[in-house]
Amino acid sequence: MKALKKIMQTLSSLFQIQTLRTKLVFSFLLFGLVPFLIFAFFSYNKYLGALQERITTYSEGVVSRMQKDLDEYLQDVNSLLNMKDDYYINQFIKLKRAGDFEGNRKYTFRLWEDFSTLTRIKEGIEDVALTFDDGKRFSTYGLYYAIPETMALYNKIIKEDRDSYIVTRPHCNFMNKPVITVARVFNPGSPEEKVMISADISLDILDSITGVKLGKKGYVFVVDRLGNIIYHPDRKLIGSKSQFINTGWLKSGSNNRIISREGKQYILTYTVSRKTGWYIVSLAPAREISGQLHQLKNITLGIILLVLLTVVLLTVYLSNTLTRPIRKLEHLTNRAANNDLSVKIKISGNDEIAQLGNSFNKMIERIKKLMQENIEEQKLIRKLEMESLENQIKPHFIYNTLDLIIGYLESNNSKKASFLIEALGKFFRLSLSHGKELVMVKNEIEHVKNYLYIQQQRHGEEYEYIIDIKDKEILTEYMPKLLLQPLVENAIYHGILKVNKSGLIIVRGYRKGEDIFFDVIDNGVGMSREKVDEINSILRGEMGVEDEKQYFGLRNVNERIKLKFGPDYGLYLDSDIGAGTKATIKIGVIKNDGD
Repeated sequence: MKALKKIMQTLSSLFQIQTLRTKLVFSFLLFGLVPFLIFAFFSYNKYLGALQERITTYSEGVVSRMQKDLDEYLQDVNSLLNMKDDYYINQFIKLKRAGDFEGNRKYTFRLWEDFSTLTRIKEGIEDVALTFDDGKRFSTYGLYYAIPETMALYNKIIKEDRDSYIVTRPHCNFMNKPVITVARVFNPGSPEEKVMISADISLDILDSITGVKLGKKGYVFVVDRLGNIIYHPDRKLIGSKSQFINTGWLKSGSNNRIISREGKQYILTYTVSRKTGWYIVSLAPAREISGQLHQLKNITLGIILLVLLTVVLLTVYLSNTLTRPIRKLEHLTNRAANNDLSVKIKISGNDEIAQLGNSFNKMIERIKKLMQENIEEQKLIRKLEMESLENQIKPHFIYNTLDLIIGYLESNNSKKASFLIEALGKFFRLSLSHGKELVMVKNEIEHVKNYLYIQQQRHGEEYEYIIDIKDKEILTEYMPKLLLQPLVENAIYHGILKVNKSGLIIVRGYRKGEDIFFDVIDNGVGMSREKVDEINSILRGEMGVEDEKQYFGLRNVNERIKLKFGPDYGLYLDSDIGAGTKATIKIGVIKNDGD
């Protein structure tokens, strides 16, 4: 199994590195010729099987008919021997028992005449005889003493004492002729002297019953349960073991099979006689069947060669026709891969290859359009980033922070000055982030912390802030930079600094499914529902702005998110007068490291 798998893998690898033309030729040959070869193979074998089945059926019919003829013949002989009511035989037996040989003599001729008549009216009967317990035997050959084999048969018949007959194996009779004997009790169940009546049947009758030719060399023979030959066309084999018979087969119930002997195959069929227990067997050389298929084999081979030639020629023609436009398309594709987007293919027709050519042309146009759109999009992203960065690096923000640092230094509060300088440095370093578009969430949070710290130092204790990252694993995810700071700035200047109470800013991060959310919440003055709806409509693109500076920070954040993640992502506001404002941004999970 492993070897077959390895071969299939090797063939698959070789197939993959071939050209399309080679693959088409191989495929046409494989799917055109192989099914035909399989069909021819199975047709040949099916015809062979059908012919074999026909011969087997014929052989079964032959042996069944012979078995029936043999049983009927033996039954006829048995009926002729059923003479228990014959007056002359009964008188002959009584006189013989009384020892009246003189009186017995007058029935002898009549009895001899009756037995002789039986040999004439029933073909195959050589002799009819009566056998007595004292060994005396009367037949058409006269009165004589029976041989031991005859007495053994007598004892067997008398012991069984049934109204049925026994058929012996072949033997030589009184006149040394090969015969089989049909024997039965003359008067079964009688308390008087037991007498056996029998008839010797010439083996020639089996010649006439089984003398059917099966082909040129097929023939029929008869064996007993042990495989001993009862009858065979070659009389020399009678009495020997048959080389073609295995007694296990005779018990299996299957009545036909193919056997091999001395390198040759034979079809063997047999049936059993219920009267004698003998097996009538037909034997036909299998070579005679294959000889009849020789012509079919030659015709099949000729058709295969013709089909092979036709398939090869058609394959070469079709592969060239099909691959020519594909090779042209391949050439133009290679040019397009080398940045030559001026290519255009022209293929006539309306088939799949022509449609593929049209799709290729559309793809090239789409690529050129996407490249232009990508260039414009990148320009827009850089522009928005620069605007966001410029918005953070406002002169008054820098001046105020530097003035605060100078104030700390003049008041000898170098520690606070040092912290503020460090926070300002981190703020600008994280803002620039080596020119990268994407940063880790933890860096964006750090950027907001530095901004909040600086603003808190500037505005004193007017507000507090809380950073709440509920799902810590998002800290190592990536996001577009400079998204949170504009929202925090908006919360400070448009929310908290406009109320006369202690302010609170909460920056919260969490994950829902495959998306990441950030909330920037303040407890400032808030906005009316009408104002909130207006801003959200602008963010959704449903409304325009009268002035480009209107909601600039919010629009910048929203547009950069949508450019990166699509229309389902962006910024959303929720607020009410006196209840503060919540700004929520939704971004997707980025699968790379932001490089």
